[in-house]
Amino acid sequence: MEQPLILVVDDEPDVAQLLSLQLSSEGYRVQIALDGPTAIDQCRTLEPNLIILDVMMPQMSGFEVCQRIREFSNVPILMLTARAQGDQDVAVGLDSGADDYVTKPYSPIQLLARVRALLRRAPSPKNIIVAGDGSLKLDRQRRELRVEERVIDLTPTEYQLLTLLAEHVGEVVPHEKLLSTIWGSGKESDHDSLKVYIWHLRRKLEDNPRQPKLLLTEWGVGYRLAE
Repeated sequence: MEQPLILVVDDEPDVAQLLSLQLSSEGYRVQIALDGPTAIDQCRTLEPNLIILDVMMPQMSGFEVCQRIREFSNVPILMLTARAQGDQDVAVGLDSGADDYVTKPYSPIQLLARVRALLRRAPSPKNIIVAGDGSLKLDRQRRELRVEERVIDLTPTEYQLLTLLAEHVGEVVPHEKLLSTIWGSGKESDHDSLKVYIWHLRRKLEDNPRQPKLLLTEWGVGYRLAE
């Protein structure tokens, strides 16, 4: 079984590398991000099992990173806070969506124990999602889409859009959530771009894209994948 992937987010390369070595020695896979925007992108594309997130970072604080990630992911987040601002940082971090915290300087034994606890509580990701009458199968681990056993090539944006719909198969996903998650905040009103990508997806998924059976429109609300 593949070991959990942990995303370490810290703007100090030496600190991030040390933490990476500590985690790797326990058998975890580790990816490092040195700034907030990179961390958000890697969370979307890599889908880590856990994020260890430093609070004090330039350009985008750990609090803001946590809030942005919570717009599209429930991945467990462990925040690292400075002891001087411990109580205040903890309160803000938990309000931002963090699951736990460790104050600096931290004990490696304590940190690893918190990591194990969060991973135990985290639900296992559903790697294979089936939609429609079973004709559509999305393998998230292999990043592979099959329709009627045909492998369908998707662009990165199409894959993100389909994955978000597949995570809520049978449910209506509102336009605003699709737009803000895939394209970022401030794009919630760009319905025309969303329609273009939905049309491209339908051309790849449906026998007749003008009469879709898999990717359905809920007029005035959003889109859903047929359960």
